[in-house]
Amino acid sequence: MGLANCKECGKLFMQNPSGMCQDCYRAEEENEEKVARYLRDHRRASITEVHEATGVEEKTILKMIKKGRITGDIQVEYPCETCGKPITEGRVCGECGRRVLEQLKADPRAAQKPAEPVSAKRPGEGIHTRFNRQ
Repeated sequence: MGLANCKECGKLFMQNPSGMCQDCYRAEEENEEKVARYLRDHRRASITEVHEATGVEEKTILKMIKKGRITGDIQVEYPCETCGKPITEGRVCGECGRRVLEQLKADPRAAQKPAEPVSAKRPGEGIHTRFNRQ
C-alpha cells in the first residue's frame, strides 16, 4: 500500500479501502452512528429532519443511503436524481423512470444500437511508446 490524499480533508495517509485518513473515517463512523440512533426512533424521517436533529451534513446522509449503510425497516426520504421529488428507494421516482422507458420505446434505434467494444480504440487513443534498439 502506498500514500494517498484523503478524499475528505486532503491530508496525506497510508492507502486503505475507505480512501480516507483515520480521522475522517472515525468522524464518518460517528456520523453514521448518530443517524442510525435517530432513525431507530424516527423511521420515516426526511433527510432534512435527520440533518436538523443530528447535525450530520445532508450530503453525508445521502452518501450513506447510496452506499446501502441505511437498511432495515427505515424509509428516509431523499430527492429523485432527475426532478428532485422526494423518494424512499432507488435513484429516480416512478414518473421519471416511466418517462425514460417511454423515450427508449419511442426511439427503437437507441435500444438496438450495438455497444462499442471496450477494447476498441479511436485514433489518437491508447499508449504510444517508442523503443530504440541499438
